[in-house]
Amino acid sequence: MAIPLPLRLLSRVGNNFEVIDCREPRSPGHEIDHFDIITYTWGKKQDPYNCGIPGVKWNVELAEQKLEDIKRLMIKDDIQYLWVDCICLAQDDEREMSAEIPKMYQYYKTARKCYILMDMDEVWDPQDIVDNLKFIDHILANMGGASLASEAFLTEKLTNILSQWATTNWKFPMDYSTVRSAAIDMGVLNCYSTCINRVRSLFSNPYFTRVWTFQEMLLGKNITMYGVNEKQISCIGELNTWMDLATDSKDKAYKLHAWIMTSRVLRTASVNAILRILDEDCLILNALQIQVRGISSARTDIINGGPSWWYENHKGVCNIFSAISIAPRECEKRRDIFRGLLGVFSGLFTAEEVEKDLNGDDIEKISYAFFKQLSMKTGLAWTKLAISSGERGECDWIPVVANHNNPMTTDCFAAVANLGRLKPKGLAKAFAVTGLLGTPKKYMRITLNKSDRIFQFIYRGCNAGKKVKTGVFSTEKIPVNDQPQDVAGDETGRILVQCATMLGSIMDPGGDVVRYRKTLLQKLQPHWNISDPNAKPTGWEDRCVSGTGWENPHPHDFRVHNRSMNFRMGAITDCGSRLENESTEKISCEVRVNCGCVIIAPFSLIFEAITAVEGCSLGGTSATLEEDRIVLRDGLGLVQVGDIGKAFNLVAYGGNTDSHRAYSSSCRSTRIHKSVVPKLWWPTGRALVREEFTHGITDSMRDYGYVQTGGSGNLLICRNRPLGQYKIIGVCVDERVENKGGERTVTIR
Repeated sequence: MAIPLPLRLLSRVGNNFEVIDCREPRSPGHEIDHFDIITYTWGKKQDPYNCGIPGVKWNVELAEQKLEDIKRLMIKDDIQYLWVDCICLAQDDEREMSAEIPKMYQYYKTARKCYILMDMDEVWDPQDIVDNLKFIDHILANMGGASLASEAFLTEKLTNILSQWATTNWKFPMDYSTVRSAAIDMGVLNCYSTCINRVRSLFSNPYFTRVWTFQEMLLGKNITMYGVNEKQISCIGELNTWMDLATDSKDKAYKLHAWIMTSRVLRTASVNAILRILDEDCLILNALQIQVRGISSARTDIINGGPSWWYENHKGVCNIFSAISIAPRECEKRRDIFRGLLGVFSGLFTAEEVEKDLNGDDIEKISYAFFKQLSMKTGLAWTKLAISSGERGECDWIPVVANHNNPMTTDCFAAVANLGRLKPKGLAKAFAVTGLLGTPKKYMRITLNKSDRIFQFIYRGCNAGKKVKTGVFSTEKIPVNDQPQDVAGDETGRILVQCATMLGSIMDPGGDVVRYRKTLLQKLQPHWNISDPNAKPTGWEDRCVSGTGWENPHPHDFRVHNRSMNFRMGAITDCGSRLENESTEKISCEVRVNCGCVIIAPFSLIFEAITAVEGCSLGGTSATLEEDRIVLRDGLGLVQVGDIGKAFNLVAYGGNTDSHRAYSSSCRSTRIHKSVVPKLWWPTGRALVREEFTHGITDSMRDYGYVQTGGSGNLLICRNRPLGQYKIIGVCVDERVENKGGERTVTIR
């Protein structure tokens, strides 16, 4: 029985290559009964050129070296027929591309084998890593954390292996002599660090940053990976092996941490520095494990469900969007953010619909068409946790993905959620909590602006420069610290804790500021350069300010409204938070509180600060696994890169939105050495809405509510009159808002 073939295939006979047209008849005995398929990144884009392969009648933009690498692979593994997108599809023929893109599921499932070809500076054998991690497991189980290898009843072979690791190329990220002083076996640490660095390096490869490769990785079967560089091309194992290694690496990080901890009653500074590095490894490897398990779960859903798997599997659909956005991916053409998923959602669009609805550069139009079609085909209303809602006349619940000139990434798929059942005329039927008590009042404004890459935190309290009472009749001027101060790398931890304390005092004034700042900094995961390991000790979020007035500031004595600071932290290299990526790293937020306090800080810091407040519906972790599927909880999709220059407001349904004003006044009028007790309740029932949202005296008939999205946060809704339809107007910050209506079914337009 003949297998369905692509339009064209790259054919090899010996060292000769030709692209053949599979539509042309072939003589008996020369039929094509199999083909393989490849997934790779194109490399640096080149001016279109004639590749010189017979059968390719168009110019290609693929890096010439990459094309040579593909030929090397075919020779290396004796591949006869290979589907290679850049030379098997006429890239400049829009009609052909529109017809072929929806067939990717068929091509990848029909292919006998899928190859991943990755550029690698150093090519590793995954079995070596498997064996080395198993070796570490054995050592940790049979040797104490403070033992001498030579006296630990290990075999001579194991002792020699440890000795070799101790003297080979040092990979543990701490000075060799410092680690020696910690009296922890050097071989164990170096072997461990070498292994996890290779696993992390592989999953940091550009291959894992592209949209098309995500789809191809999900659809391919019998996936074998090859690493290539100028010197060699070698098989580096199966994709499943590497995904298992991500989990195994996390396992070893936690075990090694426990191995060191349990062998010591007291810990030296160098031991604590090593444990701090292992803590960071655990965070990074935990995120990596979530990522690969989400991918593995998606592959399982697709394999078990066939081409129509997505019609009924709403949990699987959510996981696809979470898996593609947990590590933001890019593509050359903006429209391919959506077109690059048409193989995963096989049958979602016909060739004619692709050409009509998914062409051009109007991302707002393309995204609307994509989510509308997905909703119509599944019978479910697909939206996302975002402060956006269109005025289109139908399907207003479909999120707006705004057009912009910045790099387009899969951030636009963050926190996609099933709103409820789709009804006629573009309406959605959803369960919602309604009858929120109180009316929404604005008290804080957040504006997104362009900025440079440097990590800067500016805070000016509303009382800075004014006078504070010092005696019965005496006052003194409150200092203004508005001149920028460059922070040394070793002092960065202390300054970060101070900044987080300021944010907690403004964002969550009624909460536990020590708990808040620790949550915030652990979610932010800042990385910075230090010259001494003691500059970033274990538990640095508390230790860096221990013994100072910042250690456990009492909210009645802190007087945040009287303070000001301006710090430039150039030593910070990046943050582990998903909220910092290539799309957001050059965005800053200006926060203006209604009392007059102003904060200017990086996007990632401000939005992690919003989601770190006590009782936040976005949760305390960025991502979790439920039934091996990813649930994102960090609010990455709340605003978009296209929102630069726009503003958002924090509103509150409960408490008193004048509390910041009243408290700032008390901070001036109360003598310096006396406690300032707040007179009004702090805002509660908080939500984030667009600047144009208003609630006036004519809106007394409005009813507000929220829809729970199953872990990703709650969408704020309202309707203007009884029996009317609800509309999405924002996102709840607090998980629960006081209400009188309880949960019921509502219609959302």
